[in-house]
Amino acid sequence: MADDTSINYQHFFKKLLEAEPWPVIIIDRNLSICFYNRRSVRLLEAAEPLQGVSLEQIIHDQAMLQLVQESIHAGQVRNGEYTRDASGTAWRVSVTPLEHDEGGKRAKGTHLTGDQGSGEVLTYRYFAIAIEDLTELRRLERVRRDFIANISHELRTPLASVRLLAETLEEAIDTDRDKAQMFLEKIETEVHHLNGLVTELLELSRIESGLVPMVIEPVEAEQLVREVMARMLPQAQRHRVTLRTDVDEGKIRVAADSKQIARVLVNLVHNAIKFTPSGGTVTIGTALQAGGQTQRFFVRDTGVGIRQEELPRVFERFYKADRARSKTDFIGPGGSGSGLGLAIARHVVEAHGGRITVESCVGHGSTFTFTLPVASRSST
Repeated sequence: MADDTSINYQHFFKKLLEAEPWPVIIIDRNLSICFYNRRSVRLLEAAEPLQGVSLEQIIHDQAMLQLVQESIHAGQVRNGEYTRDASGTAWRVSVTPLEHDEGGKRAKGTHLTGDQGSGEVLTYRYFAIAIEDLTELRRLERVRRDFIANISHELRTPLASVRLLAETLEEAIDTDRDKAQMFLEKIETEVHHLNGLVTELLELSRIESGLVPMVIEPVEAEQLVREVMARMLPQAQRHRVTLRTDVDEGKIRVAADSKQIARVLVNLVHNAIKFTPSGGTVTIGTALQAGGQTQRFFVRDTGVGIRQEELPRVFERFYKADRARSKTDFIGPGGSGSGLGLAIARHVVEAHGGRITVESCVGHGSTFTFTLPVASRSST
């Protein structure tokens, strides 16, 4: 290859840079950019061309610039990891001196390699900066840690209750049959909660893996809302919450798996009732969006609301907004659900090509909205 005169080595070198899986920038001793690949342009959000631009103009992190200067002055590889801002953007940076001639260039007493005396040292003219974006990896590590912590907590609490109840039952079974029966019922409640948690975990895993087949067919939007209304009305009445519908006229059909979408609506209404004080109102509605291509479904309540800083996380697995918001007599230990319902809802809606969002104001209530594609439309 060294003797192949047909090769345009500058072009070959640029293609080699583009083949690198990471952003790479080649600079000289004055921090002037000589070569770069497109990945570096995207990562740094810089405007091309970058040849001749000073590195200091596109990288403003002083710690990173110091790392580059250390590599230049020492003539050695330098590595470091940096978190750029509060958003959690994390980079692993490697600065490597490049020998541009076979055997390198030597100069006397100009640049030192670590000692404080002068002497003959290897001087490099060019340096390669490779940047590995660790942001997604760090996010996945955080998700994994949160998942383990959350599942441990969710399983430990009811298991501890079952153990305590079983010990108490053992003492009461021969002396107080009524109390023993009460403890048995409480154990059954905790076991039911555990079973529900495991079932939802398995269901979420199957949905995320694409193993749940979606039977997509035309379904009347109004019919979906009316059926969920009828199903949830007894629960609303039991908790003294008014349940209403708000449906646009017209037989609008959406492309949906009716069973899965009904499950999403039931979960949203269930949560709305849970977080709405007695005397409040929960509204289930649907309307055609502008353009006529998508149908909007919403569940609006007059409940306690969700703090703004919690809104971006409500669709995460196991995330629970303020536990003190729910009615203590509603469901499960402490009136709390599994923290998986909204994560399942998000995946189901997205599997239909839709999007789910939430708006809320503390003390005034919340509105959960999702969209589905329209299948067909006919007037009544």
